[in-house]
Order: sequence, then structure tokens, then C-alpha cells
Amino acid sequence: MDNDLFLQYLLEHSLEEGHDYIKEHVAELTDHAAIGVLIKDEALRQRNIHPFISLKLAELLIFFGEHVHHTLSYAFGHQAKGSALIGLGYHQAALTCLDVAREEFLRLGDELNWARTLLSRMIACAWLGQVEEALQEADRAREVYLQHSEYYWACTVDHNTAVIYTQLGQYQEALRLYERMLAIYPTLKDQNEIVIKRAIAMVKYNQARNLSWLGHFEEAYRLLQQAQASYIELEETSQIINVEINLADLDDVQGYYGSALRRYYQARDDLIQNKLADSILLAELILKMANCLVKLNRAQEASPLAAEAVEIYRHLGVSLDTADALREYALILVASGRLKEAHSALDEAWTLFTKGHFEHHASTTKLQQAELLLEMGDVSAAYQQAKLLKEHFDAQGLVSRSVRASLVMAGALIETSRNPALWQDRQPRSMALQEAVLLCEQITAMAHQHNLQEQVYKSQYFLGQIASTGGELEDAARHYEAAINQIEDILDDLVHDLSPSFLRSAWMVYEEMIALCLQQKETERAFGYLERVRSIALRQYLNKGKTVQDKETIISAPVTLAKSAMVLRTQHELEDWQQSYRKYSAQLAENSTSLTATLDRKVIENELKRCEVKLSELFERLQLHQSNALALPYAFHSEKGANAAGATRSLQHIDIAQLHQHLLPDQLLLEYYLHKNKLVIFAATTEHLIIHENPDGAAQLERLLSILHAHLDPKGWIDHQSPPRQAILRLLNKLYDLLVAPIVALLPTPSGYLTIVPYGPLHTLPFHALYNGLHFLIENFKINYLPASSILMHLGSQESGLPGGNSSGHQIPRSPEHAPAIAKPPLIFGYSEHGHLQRALEEARTPLVWT
Repeated sequence: MDNDLFLQYLLEHSLEEGHDYIKEHVAELTDHAAIGVLIKDEALRQRNIHPFISLKLAELLIFFGEHVHHTLSYAFGHQAKGSALIGLGYHQAALTCLDVAREEFLRLGDELNWARTLLSRMIACAWLGQVEEALQEADRAREVYLQHSEYYWACTVDHNTAVIYTQLGQYQEALRLYERMLAIYPTLKDQNEIVIKRAIAMVKYNQARNLSWLGHFEEAYRLLQQAQASYIELEETSQIINVEINLADLDDVQGYYGSALRRYYQARDDLIQNKLADSILLAELILKMANCLVKLNRAQEASPLAAEAVEIYRHLGVSLDTADALREYALILVASGRLKEAHSALDEAWTLFTKGHFEHHASTTKLQQAELLLEMGDVSAAYQQAKLLKEHFDAQGLVSRSVRASLVMAGALIETSRNPALWQDRQPRSMALQEAVLLCEQITAMAHQHNLQEQVYKSQYFLGQIASTGGELEDAARHYEAAINQIEDILDDLVHDLSPSFLRSAWMVYEEMIALCLQQKETERAFGYLERVRSIALRQYLNKGKTVQDKETIISAPVTLAKSAMVLRTQHELEDWQQSYRKYSAQLAENSTSLTATLDRKVIENELKRCEVKLSELFERLQLHQSNALALPYAFHSEKGANAAGATRSLQHIDIAQLHQHLLPDQLLLEYYLHKNKLVIFAATTEHLIIHENPDGAAQLERLLSILHAHLDPKGWIDHQSPPRQAILRLLNKLYDLLVAPIVALLPTPSGYLTIVPYGPLHTLPFHALYNGLHFLIENFKINYLPASSILMHLGSQESGLPGGNSSGHQIPRSPEHAPAIAKPPLIFGYSEHGHLQRALEEARTPLVWT
């Protein structure tokens, strides 16, 4: 009988039909051993493809062994059945089958198959928590393989043992085994090259995961790249994608959000292109992409992606996954400023968790909602909800969540004390403050006891707010300083990158301290804290040591080819979408009645918007790929990371005297700050630090910038050939009056240096285009930009440090002898001298360039 036809029948028909077929053709199945191996091998092959088919074949093999009284086939059947049951998650049932197989192999004296049964058995034992037994099985199996010189299978035992060690958190033990395997695999001659290459790739993949959990990110990244290169050569698409996701996760956890986003895009596209995308994995990837966008301060783009993921989960009908996705969606909505929608999403998540009896998840969601209510200003509801939750968490012994609930209560009480309209609903101001103080003291004690570092600084921040509300400014400053010190201690201990939520809450502490210093007329102290908080964000870049591009080292030709092919695919997709954009633009430009009769104008506009969104995505992805490719020839030395990390601390505490020393005699540094409605300008020269405060300046700035951007948008122009130049000039003049005129007496002489340190929305304003009624700012001064004033000192002490920000690609001169600056890549953009002045003037005079 033809073995292929026999096996094909068993694969395609039911278990009962398979029994009948075996009985009908048993006379033709004369080579029982060969038939047993045939069915066993196919059952094992199907295990990770179609586990239920694998289980069916195992049952048929058991039946065949019993029917023809062939013990080896009977044992193979139970061995294959146990393996299939492990794949399906039925570990206890698997042990029963494997025990039968083990006993049969012992009776036959077949030590190697007995050992292979132990290999499967150890996995089942480990999943059932019988770790000691699993490790004993591994030792016995390995010993047998070594006795028979089956070194490949001995390595397989090691691999499974390493996985068990990883589950136990014994990462070093797992790594020891992986190193042993990597030493043995290349020496094996009894397996073909493909099998060995795949085995080594699997080891490096798992080795990298263990190293990443130990914080050895650079080595983990390198091993993952090597594993991916092997999978590309082997053309194992699913593994290539799996490694890509892990590389993206590694980028994400280290704060390389742009690189992570690019990798997530690539993984998603490869899944779809190769038709490997099951909905769950796709939804997970989309959520990861959304979270990356939030970390890149692009929450508006993240929201629709998160909403798409939620819809996928809803369609699948998995309530736990849907509720989890809704919670993440709510966080993204909060970051987008869409608080009411976030509240609704949390309501839905809580309902799903409650229906599914996921009480822990439900209570955590309610806590998240209480925090949101406080942010929305619904103080009374936030307090009541947090109070009920605190009682629940206390009863369950959930300390960290109890402390978080207490923080919500304290925050609500502080807001109550500040708003007399709320006193009728709660106790008078003094009583509210007393309760808030008591809560904060309890929070501080519990946070210290349980090492809840973030809660320590938040409680100190609230105590500072309470003291400030009561007019005790010195106490307020003391508490804010304690909170800031705690924040900086947290930053010093960070292995991973800063989370956006942490930065946002930490920033508030510095803002309160700066406001307090300004209130007390302590200009230098306020300036110092402003520089310290700027350094929190800046340290993310200085602490990297190596850039993402440095990590993208070419490992092998297949990796390079794969990346090049992907760039080509992206370019081709971009061209297609550009054609669609041109087509819809042309249709929209036509105003003939025949067009409106056949096509709804709104439909065309929607398609055009869809094209714009897709084109933006593709342009960004192409730019990320190309910039990455350009960076490959350049490398950094690891010592540079240590230098950058050491420089971070020096950036956090600025010395005003040193700042004066690092400014040129003919240089003015303008550092801007916005807090609530106030605009603050710090002006520093070689001798003085002057401050100008405009109580309504932030509101004026917001209004002027919105009008300016509206005038710069060609969509609003009546005639595209005649932009509203005079209106734009008037706005630039008003912005000059707001941002420069208050310190005009301090401006340097013509051709002197003007260094701008912008803040918030001012990062999008071209200062060189500000107009005093006669001249643009760039016509009188050499203008450059910095992310923080403390960079000047960094430039002065670190020749290899970050460059200053003039867009000619030159460093800012630190002293007369440094004036002929050395060309280096710019950190911040803006045109000034060295042959770029004319270009800057053209930019200042031509609104079309800005758009």
C-alpha cells in the first residue's frame, strides 16, 4: 500500500473512519515498524500546526499498535499523544500517556525513546509545578543521551531545562546552559546544517530574552539580530517576525521609541503580507504601536490605533482582552486630553471585568477612574470612590493600591480646601487640610516601609501644596525640595527609560517649586529649578551612550538585503498612495455638475483625508529606514556612554556663575517658561540674570500663535499666489513685542549672539522671523537654539559632547578663541551665520517655506 495515500486518508478523515480504514487495509500494512514511525513523525510534525490533528493521529497509532499487537507502535502512539496534549495545555493527561509510553519503552529495552519520553515528561511536570521532578527527569534523560553519544538530543534536554530555569527566575542558570549549547552545536556532525542553524538561532533568541531580563540590553539586542539573520537565511517568516517584535520591545523598554515604532510597523506589515496575522497578535501589535506614539508625544495619532485594537478584541468576543485594551485606550485618551471619553472607556472596561468576575482587574480599573475623576475636577466623586476602594484594598492587603487610593483622597481634599464652593459638600477648609495632612503622613510612612518610591515623592508634593495653601511658604519649599530629591533618586536608579506618565507628574512638582521661587522673587533659584526639570527630559538622550543607529550594526548580508527589500516595498506603497492622492485631488478640484451627479463630494474629501494619513505614515517610515541606513557606517565607543551618563548629573544642578562665564561678552541668552497664564523670560548675560514676568502672557501667546498658524496655512488663502504677508508681518511684530521687546535693552550689538531656549509651543516658532517693524531678528543677530542653558557648560567641559544648536551644523562659540566653530551635526535647527544668513532671511520673508 502507498504510504503517502494511507497517511493522507488518516489526515483528512475522522477518527472513526481512520479506525475502519486501518482494519480494512491491515493486511497490506505489513511493515508495522515503518508504519508506526510514519504516523508518529507526522503526529509530531502536526503538533505545532494543527494540534487536534496531531492528537487524532496519536490515537490512530495507539489503535494500530493494539490491533496488530505491535508494542513499539503502541508506545509511539502514547508518546505522540502526550506531546499533543502538552501542546493543547492538558499537562496532567499528558503525564498519564507519557507514563504508559515510558513503561513500554523500558520493557522493550529502548533507552533512547525512553529518554525522549522523559524529555516531554519534564515539560509537563514543569507546567504542573513539579519542578524538582522535572529537573530530575532532565538529568536522567541527558545521561542516557550522553551514554549513546546523542549530543544533539542532550542539547535539546539542556534547552528545555533552561526554559524551566527561566520560568523559575534562575536566569544565570539558564544562561549557563545556553552557553554550553552554543559551544556544542557547531561540533555536531550527525545533523544537517539547517537543523543546527535553527537550533543555534533558537538558543540565541532565548539567551537574549534572559539577558534582557537581567538588564543586559546591548548584548541581548546583538543576539536577537544574529538570530534574526539566521531565520532570514532559513526563510522562517514567523520566527523573523517574532524576533522583530522582540527587538521592538527591547527598543521600547530602553526608550528608543522611534526605532521601536518602525519595527512594530515592519512586523505588522510582514504579518499581513504573509497572511500570518491572527487577529489577537495584530491587535497586540497595534496597541504596542499606539503606546509608542504616546511616548513620542503623538497621542492624537495613537488614539485611532488603540480604538482599532479595541474593536478587534470586541469582534473576537474575549471580554478580558477587550477590557484590558479599553484600559490602555483610556490612558491614551487621557494623554490626548479626551478625559470624558477615557471615563466612558473605563466604565466599559469595569463592566466587562465585573461580568467576568475579574475582581482584581475591576477594582484597579475603578482606581484608575478615581484618579481620572480628580483630574477632571469632579472632586467629590473622586474622593468617595477612592475612599471605598481604599477600604477594599486594605481588606485585601493590597498596600500599593491602598496608597494610590489615599493619594486620590488627599488630592481631592486639597482641591476642596482651595475651592470654597465645595465646602458645603465637605468639611470646612481647615478640616479638609487636616485630613489631607494625616493622609499624606500615612502615605509617606507606608511608602517608606514598602519602598514605594513614586508614592514618597507624591506625598511630599501634596504636603507642599497643603503648606502653600496655608501660606507656609518655607515649609512648602522644603516639601517640594524633598519631592524633587526623591524624583532625581528614582531617575538615578532607572534601568529602563522614563515613562511619559512619570515625566508628566514629576514635571508638576518642579512647576510648583518654580512658581514658589518666583512668588518669593528668588530669580536664580527659579532659573535653577527650570534647568533641572529640562535636564530630566534631556537625560534620556545623554544617558543612551549609544544611539539606535549604533545598534543597527550590519550582522550579515541577509539582514542587509531584507532591510533594503523592505525599503523598496515601502517606496512602492508610497508611490501607489501618492497616485491615489493625486487622483482624488484632481477630482475634488473639478466643479463640473457631471462630477457632483456621480460622486458625493464628501466621499472624495474623506478618501483624500485617508490618503493624507497614509502618506504621512509612509513618509515617516521611509525616513526612519533611510536615516537608519545612513547611520550604519558610523559607530560610537562604549566609553562614550559612561561620559554621557556622568554629564547628566552635572546638567541637573546649574551654577549661575558658571553660566555667566560660558557666555560671550556680546551674547544674550533668552530662556522662556510658561506656567498657567504667566509668561516668564529669563535673560542672561556675562554679568546679570534678569527676569521679566507677564501675568497674561501665556494666553496672549496662545492666541497669537493660533492666528499666525492659521494665516500660514495656504488652505485659508483667497489667492494662493498672494499670501497675506502684511497680516503675517503684523503678527510677527506682536510676537516680537511679547517675547523680545521686554528685554530689548539687553540685546547684543548687531552681529552679536542671541541664544534662544524655547519652551512648549515656542519650539514651533521661528524666532529669527520675529519682526520689530523694520528688521527681522535674524538681520541683526546671529541666532542659535538650545534645549537647555546647562548645555553651554556641557559644551565647555566635554569636547565630545552634544553640539549647540545653530543649523549651519556648528557649535555655539563658548569664548572668543572658540568663535571659529567646528562643524558638527546640529541638535536643534535654525539658520544663522557661516553662509546660511541669506537662506534664513528668505525663510523669514517667505511664509510658504514655513508651511
